[in-house]
Amino acid sequence: MSILNQISRRTVLVGQAALAGLGALPGMALARSPAAAADCATEGGNACLPARWHSTTAEELATHVGDRFRVSSPEHGNLVLKLVAVESHASGAARPGGLPRREGVTALFESPDMAPLVADGYGTYRVSHPRIGAADLYLSAAPRRNGGNYIEVVLN
Repeated sequence: MSILNQISRRTVLVGQAALAGLGALPGMALARSPAAAADCATEGGNACLPARWHSTTAEELATHVGDRFRVSSPEHGNLVLKLVAVESHASGAARPGGLPRREGVTALFESPDMAPLVADGYGTYRVSHPRIGAADLYLSAAPRRNGGNYIEVVLN
């Protein structure tokens, strides 16, 4: 057996061990203390799940005001935007019952990095946050009352 075979076998074993360790990380990240788990059980459980783009409400997203979000595109690379405001839009009885959220949500972002996005006007970009996850979202430039622009995301 040559030294190359031994190295490649070790590499495979180390790689498998690393993958097994990475598989355990998501479970550890969502692990809760017994007291927190009891609180979730009394609240029905869903209130303690992390927010996700496809189902987040304005109330859940408002907890992330001030957080930084990564926006990625092939044209502009990675940009960082700060969430500055969240608004809810009640749809009333006309809202279809099968939608994942009860209300529409508008999120406003700003950043010194947003000039390329404002110049584009609108488009679909990959938006990610460590707690919410990543999604391809439609972003548009929205004018501010005092001049300048926000970057706006509307979730329906």
